[in-house]
Amino acid sequence: MKMFAYSKVPNFGDALNYWLWPKLLPIDFFDDDKTTLFLGIGSILYDNHPASAEKIVFGAGYAGYSAPPTIDETWKVYFVRGKDTAAALNLSEDTAIGDSGILIRAVELPQYEKRFRVSFMPHYESATFGSWQKICKRLGINFIDPRWDVDTVLEQMLSSELLVSEAMHGAIIADALRVPWKAILPHDPNHRKKWNDWASVLDLSIDFQHLGPSNLLEWLMSFFWKKRRFVYALRKYKNRFFRFGFGLPLITATSALKAASQAKGQLSSDASIKLVTRRMLVELDRLTMDFTPAVLSKSGTL
Repeated sequence: MKMFAYSKVPNFGDALNYWLWPKLLPIDFFDDDKTTLFLGIGSILYDNHPASAEKIVFGAGYAGYSAPPTIDETWKVYFVRGKDTAAALNLSEDTAIGDSGILIRAVELPQYEKRFRVSFMPHYESATFGSWQKICKRLGINFIDPRWDVDTVLEQMLSSELLVSEAMHGAIIADALRVPWKAILPHDPNHRKKWNDWASVLDLSIDFQHLGPSNLLEWLMSFFWKKRRFVYALRKYKNRFFRFGFGLPLITATSALKAASQAKGQLSSDASIKLVTRRMLVELDRLTMDFTPAVLSKSGTL
């Protein structure tokens, strides 16, 4: 079975797949056999996965990045991220258990001293094209780059009293680990719906705050979200746009992030996060029993 994750750019949520699953599943559970694909953490329920491959869905979500896949006999669904995904794929609402990143609760992590009153974690695109690190430095806010390796992000997150996050998996993991978080409405509207999908199984009502663009490039991009090719073309000239300075977008974004850093954080209820975790652990046991014999047979143990 081959683990599938979005990997065109370094990103905390996608990288969690390579960090988490080897800690929870047997050694040699995964290989490079593309005839069976494991779809775990991320909005990776696309319509362009190989038609002949068996698709194992374990907490992944649908976010509209492609047409909805047709769920046929080649799909084995243990659970999906949320109620919106279940509805989009014509699955029973019972399959909506949660984002499988929540299973980080089953991993023993180091204890860290709270060194930061507040940290900010942007979406990886905002980290790449925005001026958020500069703004954080100006405000005295700890900046967490979602492109860092998972252990570094976790250490910084667990060292924070509050996580302000535009990155959905920043909020998901903070919530799972009981670090209060404040949600920032993603700058790109294409990344927004999936938040409510995750929250739907935790009875969360997300209190988003809007920051706006942090520089001229992000400001220009905000006019062309429906014209993706033009947005991508603008990004190629990132350094040229930065030369024009920052002006009003920087001032406005600085004020908005300062307000967000002073807001009260959210958490799902202890009861709901524990219930979701228990349900996922049951499915993890089922997954292991379903596929471990085949894994052991391939390795020659059986």
